[in-house]
Amino acid sequence: MKALQTIFTALIIAAVVQTIYYYPRVPNVVASHFDGLGDPNGWSSKAVFFGIYAAVLLLTIFVFVVVPNRFINPAGKGLKIPNKDYWLAPERQHDTIQFFRTYFMYFGIVNTLLAIFVIQLVIQANFKEQPRLDSAIMWALALYFIFVIVWLIRFFIKFRRTS
Repeated sequence: MKALQTIFTALIIAAVVQTIYYYPRVPNVVASHFDGLGDPNGWSSKAVFFGIYAAVLLLTIFVFVVVPNRFINPAGKGLKIPNKDYWLAPERQHDTIQFFRTYFMYFGIVNTLLAIFVIQLVIQANFKEQPRLDSAIMWALALYFIFVIVWLIRFFIKFRRTS
């Protein structure tokens, strides 16, 4: 778990460095929304663009770090999982809570990676004379959705069984 926390922290620091580096370099008005073909169809000030990025990062920290570590108490109260009595029995309770925290940390890492990558693509698009989002975004989103599906399947399979 410590290694995952270190990776997550490093990614948040990378996102902050990315913002500090690019904020003075991008135009005052940036293409911030793109259609399915990668053509811009929405614009914003760079302050709003990077403000939304910061809000996404803060939300990611809250959902994937603060919630699992602060709101999932050691007794597992509030968790809604199948076979709850089995998974929160005293002999499995600690491992179940750790599983939640670890699993959510993986999700937080992948979300942060996606955010950094997407913002980088949008920034690069804004340096072009005619802004256009790179098609790599589609591969990133496809990989993200595959991750989410596998994550959910793994999650439900784990708590469906009682052995």
